[in-house]
Amino acid sequence: MAAVPAAARKALPTVACTMLVAAAAVWQRDAVSTGVHALAGADPRWLLVAGLATLALWPTSVFMLRGSIPAKPTTGQLFALQLAVPAIGLVPAASLLLRLRFLRRTGLSHTGAVASMGLMGFAALMVRVPLVVVAVLAAPGLMRRNDAQPPWHHLGARASGWWHHLAGENPWRTTLIMIAVLTVVIAATAVALHRRVVARGGWRRLPARLRGARTDAEFAWKSVATTAFRPRRAAALWICALLQPLLMVVALWAVLHAVGANLSLPDTFVVELVTVALAPLLPSPNGVATKEITIAAGLTAVAGLTAGVAVGAALGFRLLTFWCQIPLGLASFAYLNHRRAI
Repeated sequence: MAAVPAAARKALPTVACTMLVAAAAVWQRDAVSTGVHALAGADPRWLLVAGLATLALWPTSVFMLRGSIPAKPTTGQLFALQLAVPAIGLVPAASLLLRLRFLRRTGLSHTGAVASMGLMGFAALMVRVPLVVVAVLAAPGLMRRNDAQPPWHHLGARASGWWHHLAGENPWRTTLIMIAVLTVVIAATAVALHRRVVARGGWRRLPARLRGARTDAEFAWKSVATTAFRPRRAAALWICALLQPLLMVVALWAVLHAVGANLSLPDTFVVELVTVALAPLLPSPNGVATKEITIAAGLTAVAGLTAGVAVGAALGFRLLTFWCQIPLGLASFAYLNHRRAI
């Protein structure tokens, strides 16, 4: 009987996010209706360009994964894995477990598989961070050019007034509040750490576990080094890591033109990368619904598009790059399971 409340607690963030998205759709029902009509009348030629950019993402994912692992699985299985990941990612943490199980079946140890996944994530992060920084720095200029204002533009004055009221009038009260908050955070962290250590054998086994972790880290570094420093694998990993965000920009740019928004490619680059940085602020499994919201908000707040056109572009972009691939991903998952590759 205790498993039901635990499962309900795990599903609570997804349920809350779904309710929030539903409320936002009802609140902006006019914009959603306009966006659906704009997408229904989209230019098919531009949609074809967006579709080709989306298809080009598939081989980059395959070569990026191949460049991060020392094993040599078949290209077909790698292709099926990358197609299955978005569909299985609807379940929290399932995509990571799927990749881990696949890599273990290729002959890698648990540490080697985790190291390969870490190398792939590191490459994606190191490529995206400079792109996001450039986009964020360019966003204010784009907003001034379009006379756009973000939905949170009025929060700066409110936060300044609140902070002045709290700290300016009584600094001792502010100091006490900060000390209390810091004490609560430290206490909560200490309790969580103690419970984790006790659950894993107690404090007496901690030195042995640390030595084991050091051994695993050394093995993981050797596994990464044998892969990362091979010229062909390194080139496949880093080039494909760079191509993926750029292809996403091209896909969004083509969808924007399809719904009648003639946004330039550099401006689309700014909007897409800024929304990628903001999307994790609304967590959901695989960015379900939250990416649609952040893309539509970015197109209105940064690019100055009307709400209806922004919603239509966001829906079209996500349909091509995510939702339409779900059935194919489920079929790929069934194929991998049939071949005992996972």
